[in-house]
Amino acid sequence: MVPPSHLQTRMARRQLAHAYLVVGQQRNEMADLLAAAWVCTGQKPPCGNCPGCRKAKLGIHPDIIRADPKGEGLKAEAVRTLRTDAYIRPNEAPRKVYILEHGELLGTAGQNILLKLIEEGPSYACFLFLSPQPEALLPTIRSRCETLLALGEESIQTNEQGEELARLILTKASPQERLPFLISLEKKEREEIRLLLETTTAQLIAQLPHRPELLAVLDQLRPIQAACEYNISPGHLSGWIAAVL
Repeated sequence: MVPPSHLQTRMARRQLAHAYLVVGQQRNEMADLLAAAWVCTGQKPPCGNCPGCRKAKLGIHPDIIRADPKGEGLKAEAVRTLRTDAYIRPNEAPRKVYILEHGELLGTAGQNILLKLIEEGPSYACFLFLSPQPEALLPTIRSRCETLLALGEESIQTNEQGEELARLILTKASPQERLPFLISLEKKEREEIRLLLETTTAQLIAQLPHRPELLAVLDQLRPIQAACEYNISPGHLSGWIAAVL
């Protein structure tokens, strides 16, 4: 996938943050790209040609650790084992990368263990939290991660409309301002609305440290996203979103 230009620049300059929350339908692809950039030993990460990049692509790099790939939910004891492992220096790469593929399944105890690790762990340890429901993660975890929205190129327009919905919510837009947007939703497919809501959710989550009241809005949006999986008309979904606005 092609990352946003600002992220490409940070990867090339080796200026990535040490913890990211990745949301969106291409979150696994984005995580793979970031992991490769972290373990890359070439001149412009991820170069794609160095041993680190090649091993990352094949899924055999010893310094890229995938936690809970089957989505079974990590128990606190497994998280403690991960914490212990994090203090062992990388085998061959500049960084050691932990990919938590189902962040929403982490329990409170496990998240608190990871919080301490993110805050005070070794400088070479990097963390990627992937989740379709990022609001399920503790606010303390979210506030210490940079949020990245991973959408395909075909979803750029949907992404922009998701950002517009977030703006309408954040600014408490007037009914006159909301109406054209809500009408436009009625012409969309359910999947488009689901992706649009993923963008909106990511935008609102990024504002949570400054606007904690948005948590209530996120709780209202979550069942709408879930409803997009069923045979509900875009008109009904639009009306549901209107109630949130």
